[in-house]
Amino acid sequence: MTSMIEDLNFFKECDPLKLSLLSSTSKFKSYNASDILMYEEDDINRVYFLVEGEVKLYKVDRFDNEVFLYTLSDQTLLTDIGTLECNTISCFSNIEFLVPSRVVSFDLKIFKEVVKTDFSLLINLVNLLADQKQRVDCMISMGMVYDVTAKVAKMLYDQLDLYNRLKKQEISYRLNIQPATLSRVLAKFIRKGLIMEEDHKTVVLQREELTRYFNEGL
Repeated sequence: MTSMIEDLNFFKECDPLKLSLLSSTSKFKSYNASDILMYEEDDINRVYFLVEGEVKLYKVDRFDNEVFLYTLSDQTLLTDIGTLECNTISCFSNIEFLVPSRVVSFDLKIFKEVVKTDFSLLINLVNLLADQKQRVDCMISMGMVYDVTAKVAKMLYDQLDLYNRLKKQEISYRLNIQPATLSRVLAKFIRKGLIMEEDHKTVVLQREELTRYFNEGL
């Protein structure tokens, strides 16, 4: 079990004795696509790492509509652990697997005790939590600051490869807009010569021009 944990980048520099302590509380589990790891109202006392696979994080509004937040993939911390002093976690969102995946989890109290006494793990945790914060900041900007045109422009600018791998319905879901709205924005960008469609893929012709729509909020 210890050797499997060592395969995670997070633990590569961990002291062997501390790694052994963590390993004593570890649990590995495989999940299928569409399985739910946790719901946003859950209170949990374990820390979860995605060893391999992909998950989506989402919330549900008062009309029972899913509000997509973001996705996470291999070698990622799935748990917002809060402070190092608290031994329970209230979930921020629902977590659902998009593909067959493997997860390892640890006792939250033991995990925090080990992290507080291992400098390399503490640095790794700070970096992972900073990444979580950046994702949340981006999600807030996408949901509360950007209009629909800015959302599409931002995805085309930052995530063109992902955009071209997804179906239009999935793109609409991830941007929390209607498919018809996505089509209108794409048609607008084509008319302006910013993008073109070629071999069922979107090609960006004027990448920097796209930044006007999300940097200036036009």
